[in-house]
Amino acid sequence: PADEGPLLSRVAAAIAQALVEGTWNRLKACEAVDCHWAYYDRSPAGRGRWCSMQVCGARAKMRRYRAK
Repeated sequence: PADEGPLLSRVAAAIAQALVEGTWNRLKACEAVDCHWAYYDRSPAGRGRWCSMQVCGARAKMRRYRAK
């Protein structure tokens, strides 16, 4: 990438803001073995496991069901 400066400064600012607001613990990595995308956990209890319940969550639940 030619100029990463603006992107890195935006990421650093977002991290600093999350730390100040106390929302840093809501930034997570998807638990799907073939994903690991970063996402913001908007679940009420803060216990989200997947970046998308419709994709990664559904796949994990289907694998667990088929394994039974």
